[in-house]
Amino acid sequence: MQAPERTVRGADLARRTSVRDFLNKTIKGRGTCAYDSAVIAGNGIGALAFAGWLSQSPLFEGKVTVVAPPVVESRRLINGVTLRGRAVDFMSAALDTTLDDILEVMSGSTDTPPVCYRQTAAMALQRGQSWRFGRRGQWQNGLPDNRPIAYGLRNSRVVGGMRELASKLAIEFVDEKVESASHLRSFSAGRHPLLVNATTVPTLIGGEAKPPKRMVFGVQAPFIVPERGVSYPLEAETAFAPVVRRAGTIDVGYFTPFRDPLSPRSTWYGIYARVVDRNATFNKDAELRIMTEQLFGVAAAMNLLPDDPAETLGRAFVPASPWGAVAPSAPGTLELKRHYASGAPVFYADGMVTSLAGGVVGAEAVIRGVNPDDAIRAALRPWRRHNLLWFLETNKIPLLSEMLVRANPAAAMAYPHTAGMNLWASAA
Repeated sequence: MQAPERTVRGADLARRTSVRDFLNKTIKGRGTCAYDSAVIAGNGIGALAFAGWLSQSPLFEGKVTVVAPPVVESRRLINGVTLRGRAVDFMSAALDTTLDDILEVMSGSTDTPPVCYRQTAAMALQRGQSWRFGRRGQWQNGLPDNRPIAYGLRNSRVVGGMRELASKLAIEFVDEKVESASHLRSFSAGRHPLLVNATTVPTLIGGEAKPPKRMVFGVQAPFIVPERGVSYPLEAETAFAPVVRRAGTIDVGYFTPFRDPLSPRSTWYGIYARVVDRNATFNKDAELRIMTEQLFGVAAAMNLLPDDPAETLGRAFVPASPWGAVAPSAPGTLELKRHYASGAPVFYADGMVTSLAGGVVGAEAVIRGVNPDDAIRAALRPWRRHNLLWFLETNKIPLLSEMLVRANPAAAMAYPHTAGMNLWASAA
């Protein structure tokens, strides 16, 4: 394993040490590494975390290759924005870097970062064309040592920033789209490569693909704060979840501090997400329109203005993965994306943290000569369980959930949300 104490100090050392402790606790046993190199298809967050951590091992130094088209950045918000504090721990370890470097590259500055130390929630209630809010309550409080809970960063800038930081490691990057397992193997720097699929194509190197049982709607945008500032229930350095019960389920809202070098006026971000059964009757375009109006209406009630929505608004209709068992990878391969994509995306701000944790755990398991499928599955089980519980609360008992949030938001969010603080907050 890496020896982080040789290169970092203070809070950065605490973050690195926490990752090492997590790996030692999660990965059971040790064997002989079966590979002399690794070739990764894909250059997303999980792919770069896997490649970065693996490349720091003497077993793989100079023998890690990432094959994917170049990262394309846009002001439009595609994929998630919430980078949990715990995700930063894994990112800094995977890329052998510091929090300051991450913030500088991904947000443009280390000054006044787009961070939250607390999380609150309330029901958002529509009255005609306007919105009001029920009782607000905290479900994650600022800790005595002020550990960050989350940062608001555009996903494509996170990926681009990781690619920039990873370029300092012993990784070869090939700007090409992988077409098959044999194509991927042709880029190997060794005779016994591990083939890793971190793309959105599950069958790329021989994996299976099943039609999803559920889908997720999501609409998101960056927001500007006018001179008079934000209004209740928003607070500085605090994420806010305004949930809406509508048409038999709960639309999950989430607003956080935000910064993006391409949208410098924006200081807040907001999203609404909704999970639906794939075979349910719904009008896709109508749902996205309703949710967009809802996002802008709730934002306006807190004195937020959308920043160039024609260029920045993201609207998605994406498949949700099952929460249960994940099919094993074929010999000589690792279906990395399949592991960290378990559960409903978009609606619980856990996509980046599971990608990073899954990538680092998978790489360390390969180094130790143990089954990476088993290691990743065990490591991500708490996040997957909380994702499932949030789905059950919002989709299976929405009326009861609304009643509880109206009466006592803090109590309603106590489990799994408050109890899961360590799945959110950084170690330092």
